[in-house]
Amino acid sequence: MKKRKKLSSFFKGIIITFTIAILVEGFVLCMPLFGIDVDDTISYVTETIAAAKGFFAQSTSDLSSSEHTLGNGPMEGTGTEQDSSSLDSPVNTGEDYTFDSTVYPYRALLSSEEQAVYNQIYANAVAYNTDIFTLVNELSESELSETINSVFNDHPELFWLNTSYKYGYNKTNAVVQVQLSFGISSDQLDSAKTQFNSVVDSISTAASAYSSDIEKELYIHDAICELTTYNTNADLNQSAYSALVNGSTVCAGYARAFQLICQETGLTCYYLTGTASGGDHAWNIVSIDGDFYNVDLTWDDSISESYGSSVYTYFNLTDADISDDHTRSELGSKLPACTATAMSYSNVYGSTVEKSDIDNNGGQITDGNFTINEPQEPITDWRNEPAPMEDMGAGPTPDMKPNDMGPGFENH
Repeated sequence: MKKRKKLSSFFKGIIITFTIAILVEGFVLCMPLFGIDVDDTISYVTETIAAAKGFFAQSTSDLSSSEHTLGNGPMEGTGTEQDSSSLDSPVNTGEDYTFDSTVYPYRALLSSEEQAVYNQIYANAVAYNTDIFTLVNELSESELSETINSVFNDHPELFWLNTSYKYGYNKTNAVVQVQLSFGISSDQLDSAKTQFNSVVDSISTAASAYSSDIEKELYIHDAICELTTYNTNADLNQSAYSALVNGSTVCAGYARAFQLICQETGLTCYYLTGTASGGDHAWNIVSIDGDFYNVDLTWDDSISESYGSSVYTYFNLTDADISDDHTRSELGSKLPACTATAMSYSNVYGSTVEKSDIDNNGGQITDGNFTINEPQEPITDWRNEPAPMEDMGAGPTPDMKPNDMGPGFENH
């Protein structure tokens, strides 16, 4: 009986399927009689089914993903949960690298576990590794953020490193993987390095010809301002490359270029992030004759371009002098304080446009929304030679920046 029932059901299925096929075929054959295009109809049905599949697949993906973000500093990370049961072994650990804490202060602020990851991130950036790599130590998300920002802040020579990255965390939210990204393609990197190093070497060589630290600092300051203009739309604008090769950058580019060339010349110089007049900003602190000073090339160059010649309003200021419009980040606050005044511009070279001469209406200097009053005293140039009084007019004589920067600089 069971076999007969199964056989009967089988034949019923065949008959029903055959009947449906005949009906569908008949409907398709009759469609032209009613002015319906068969090919268009089939295409429409196919596209609708595909769209529906895509919609449900996307909805499922969005529901299952739970992204984290890290943005406490120049480097911004996007994290996703990963299965950490079968991670690859760490690569390019950088364990053979050593870093002088005088030159690389941010690394010195990290724990030993973070320093090991710092070395690994640095090594993978140098190696231009675009793959996901397993960390030598698990870190919390805040520890990863501090570590990768420390690499960025300490190493302006890594101009190809992007400020965005990805990371993977496990079920306990411990970070176990990182993937870096780069702003210059691998096939263009060697050429970019050649151009970049040529400019760095030219400026540092010329600066090294001066005998005192203050003269070296001032030459580097003016050389970068001579090469560069402020532009929020500049390519690679978080890198020293944008300032030194492209000649167009934002505050990060000015500060990282100054940091790097000071280092190359033997001056201790650090990169600072924080806010200025309420907006995100970057500048430097530099050690001159054993004391640290604040230097903001971005605002000096913006003021100089508006005024028509070189001024040094934000050159070698104390924390107290700069604090009315600059505030350090939490990480930057851990770096040395700037309290000395001996190497301020006015003390060494004479008068310049002072902060009291500028009304910036509470905004960023780079916004251009400011006015400059005529300084009460004639401005002296960086060689400590007063500009001739008969030539002062509305401002100092324009030929005040160094013009012995070496071959090829006229084209930048």
